Amino acid sequence: MAFQCVIFDFDGTLADTEERALYIYNSLAEKYSYKSITREELHKIKHLNIKEIIETVEIPLKKLPKIIKHGQKLLKNEMHTIKPFDEKLEEILIELKERVKVMGIITSNSNRNVKAFMRNQNIDCFDFIESSPLMSKEIKISSTARKYSIPKSDILYVGDESRDIAACKKAGVKCAAVTWGYNYPEALLKESPDYMIDDLTSLIEIVG
Repeated sequence: MAFQCVIFDFDGTLADTEERALYIYNSLAEKYSYKSITREELHKIKHLNIKEIIETVEIPLKKLPKIIKHGQKLLKNEMHTIKPFDEKLEEILIELKERVKVMGIITSNSNRNVKAFMRNQNIDCFDFIESSPLMSKEIKISSTARKYSIPKSDILYVGDESRDIAACKKAGVKCAAVTWGYNYPEALLKESPDYMIDDLTSLIEIVG
């Protein structure tokens, strides 16, 4: 077995939240005094890392935690509309779970939203779901390694953003970057992920 533990990001990796997130983001722009973005501008932003994105849209950093929390509350009412990127998601996750000791989710979204999605998709194969601050997933990854007594060399994180790759490097774990999420592949490659995958079934082979 190449890995004992697989940890997933949620938004942009398992769940296609981009359309609703863009709508909610723009609906809060005036309230929190930042720039709304068009669909065309979004394509440009998907080439950027998180710091560049914040600078581009001029989000007040002091307001960022409040903006995220407000956005998550609004997204809660939309979770019934959110679809997985792969219609065979449940099947893939069940097969993957059979090959690893621990499987979980570390996300910047709320636990409540993720659990609502999982109920809607009839998925019940994760050992844990953890919510993490936007820029510090490495702390949650490291605490997971300690909690389950798993060497970091045996942990694989699966994400869709450059910040996911950066967090994995800080935590000392391997990262598989997906090509369909919030960052375009070109942006991900700049951060040198350990793996780039075009579909979730590739994880079966990577895990071993």
